[in-house]
Amino acid sequence: MKKLNQILLGLIVLTVFATSCDTLLDVDSERIMYPEDHQIDSPNDSIYSMIGIFTQFQKLAEPYVLLGELRGDLMDVTENAGLDLLEINNLDVTADNPYNKIEDYYSVINHCNYLINNIDTAIISNGEKSLLKEYAAAKTIRAWTYMQIAMNYGTAKYYTEPLLTVTEAQKDFPEYSVSELVPLLIQDLEPVKFVKNPGAISLGVDMTSEKIFIPVPLMLGELYMWSGQYENAAREYYSLIEDERYVVNDNYSSTWLVDNGVFVGRQYIDYIDIFELTNREQITVMAGSKELGEEDELYNITIEDYEVLPSQVAINNWDAQTYYYNENVTTPGDLRGDLGSYIGSDWRLIVNGSNVVGGSNNMILKYFLMGERAEDAKAAILYRVATLYLRYAEAVNRAGKPNLAFAVIKHGMNMDALEVDTIVPRHEKYSTYTDSTGTFLDYVDFSNIAFDENIGVHSRGCGNMDRAADYVIPAFSSLADSILYVEDKIIEELALETAFEGNRFQDLMRIALRRGDPAFLADKVAAKHTGNEAAIRSKLMDESNWYLPKK
Repeated sequence: MKKLNQILLGLIVLTVFATSCDTLLDVDSERIMYPEDHQIDSPNDSIYSMIGIFTQFQKLAEPYVLLGELRGDLMDVTENAGLDLLEINNLDVTADNPYNKIEDYYSVINHCNYLINNIDTAIISNGEKSLLKEYAAAKTIRAWTYMQIAMNYGTAKYYTEPLLTVTEAQKDFPEYSVSELVPLLIQDLEPVKFVKNPGAISLGVDMTSEKIFIPVPLMLGELYMWSGQYENAAREYYSLIEDERYVVNDNYSSTWLVDNGVFVGRQYIDYIDIFELTNREQITVMAGSKELGEEDELYNITIEDYEVLPSQVAINNWDAQTYYYNENVTTPGDLRGDLGSYIGSDWRLIVNGSNVVGGSNNMILKYFLMGERAEDAKAAILYRVATLYLRYAEAVNRAGKPNLAFAVIKHGMNMDALEVDTIVPRHEKYSTYTDSTGTFLDYVDFSNIAFDENIGVHSRGCGNMDRAADYVIPAFSSLADSILYVEDKIIEELALETAFEGNRFQDLMRIALRRGDPAFLADKVAAKHTGNEAAIRSKLMDESNWYLPKK
């Protein structure tokens, strides 16, 4: 992270401000410092431009987490919470809430537009187009940011040129909903889908630079998912899994010690290690530095100031699961809950060697590791390996393959599971097949030896799931019913695996819109609001209340 700081110290941050629905960007000409005719034609130029993008991009980390979780069902407020967090939790965000800054999103977009429109992608260095990777990376960040605007605000004003003057900022730009925006973003990313992320450099002991980029296939998968092109989504997710050899292995599984069929204690605390910034589980993080005196806001909110905590709904989700040593030796609970995603009543957390917190407070633990435990970095996770596999499961399920999707959760994508027709029927995994042979679909081939390590995502907290005879898809009369059942299990698994990471409200929104059923979202969120369930449900049955007010 010191290298990043050295660049930041010499960088003038370039900022533009969005102010209202009527005027997209109110440009203060004294603060706009883009050179209007500067061609980005060297690695040094591209580094400074990318750092300018990430300087703005990291501002979205706290809003991403808090807007995504407090509006959902898994994170709640404590009596210490300030008015800004209470507003989010009560789904009554005002225009001047500090986490409701649409201008921060458009600032990222404007920085991306500047690089995209000025970089010379034709330059050849060492036999390759050396600046094409930065070009593709900027397009991917721009696509993600546009989707965040549309999902948070209902619509996004769309422009692809950098706005350098007041006159340019006052143009009448088209405004698109998610469904209108997605085809434009797909069209923009498809030409660079095979471009890799820029090369990794060390940014300090906690971070390397490849983690601050969004892989193009992952972003394309998200866009295809939102547009209902499920096989295309599955192909993009799979291409990233296959190319990077990403696996959900047992390195991050928390387990029980069993003696003579009796559970005697937790063997080792592994799941929480996912949130150490030095491991390969994270695919993309929104990272910042603490070396220049920046506050680690997510750590403060979850631990130091204790303004948010796990909702009772979230705790009930983990407690309702069953841990399997084998099919006959089981115990209640998912080990990704207490002492995994949060710290509960039977534990204590020591900060700085002496300050003891935790206990019955049920404190969220994830940002302790990504911030306080990190030497000089702070971060929020956008995507990690388990999220990628659960997105893949969601896509293949909606593509008509619920058994394949369920295998991601229960067994893992490995050949031991895929070769068993009772786990994944032949018509769900093969493009062509006979009674004795078959050819895997292009997005179902996990035959590489690297994938032998894959376990079911659910096994990370619930033990030997391949022994769980009662954890199965019920016998439904129709494929549609099986798909809905498995989709419910996927959204449940996302709650168990990715709680408090920022994606919850948008996950619920995506499923509710897909089903044409606002009650899917409304019922889940209302369940968190004990004593006020009916009012919250009524509010969320109106989809216009899913979105934030624009200034």
